[in-house]
Amino acid sequence: MLGDVDGETAAKLGAELNPEALTVALDELRVRKTPYEVACLRKANARAFAGHLAAREAFDAGAAELDIQLAYLAASRQRESAVPYQNIIGVNRHAGVLHYQHYDLHPVQWHYSLLVDAGHRYRGYCADITRTWAGREASELFEQLIEGVTRLQRRLIDSLAPGHSYLALHERMHRELGELLAGHGIVRCSADAAVAQGITRAFCPHGLGHLLGLQVHDVAGRRLADGSSLPAPADHPALRLTRELEAGMVLTIEPGCYVIPMLLAPLRDAEAGRDIVWETVESLAPHGGIRIEDNVVITPDGHDNLTPKS
Repeated sequence: MLGDVDGETAAKLGAELNPEALTVALDELRVRKTPYEVACLRKANARAFAGHLAAREAFDAGAAELDIQLAYLAASRQRESAVPYQNIIGVNRHAGVLHYQHYDLHPVQWHYSLLVDAGHRYRGYCADITRTWAGREASELFEQLIEGVTRLQRRLIDSLAPGHSYLALHERMHRELGELLAGHGIVRCSADAAVAQGITRAFCPHGLGHLLGLQVHDVAGRRLADGSSLPAPADHPALRLTRELEAGMVLTIEPGCYVIPMLLAPLRDAEAGRDIVWETVESLAPHGGIRIEDNVVITPDGHDNLTPKS
């Protein structure tokens, strides 16, 4: 079979492995999900969400990160080898590490925050959900920021419909994040100035989300249906989905707000740094960060959120 030979052998035979036209066509078939695929994704979401609720209960009871992870796996009924990606279980400052991959063995003394980014795979289809909760020692400001990011996420979801630009939604996320930062006295400038100076990108360096399906970051998010490239703009290189929304697409919406010292440090000596209230930022640093993520299918007349309500 041709599939069993390597590229060099195929070239000698005058054959082409994985011809581009074929792979583009196959990827494009995966962009829009069938009702069966949506049903599988909905089931994966339900099982993952049960794990999230158990994780929060474990955190509230004082569990260590490893024990929170085990509570998630038990409630979602899956082995660690079966999850679609390694779960992120971040307590306190660890919630500000975007891809935190460790599980502390010992409980923390102070409970500021818990961020859980964890999913489930059902018949091959992946859920990808993130929730952030305030701990009993969390500051009032941090609790308000969780509420603000959650409301921001819900507004973005409410606007989803075929024909809308995902890039425009991503840019809207940054504008509204700027408003959130200004409204809570974290920056002194306007929302537009916070975006223009790169302040919002320092507080949220990742894209708004991505396509979801058989892969957590599913295929064809940054190209047109004909296979031509549709790259992320230079200002937002991490954006994984640049297409217009179409009925049948399943995607994530995951705005965030983090205190990441490595990203904020360059702003201290820059002009933008004068617009940041550093004392407030430092008071938030022990909390790490916030991300709220749901999985949504685009319908012919709008959208359907596959993630259960918290």
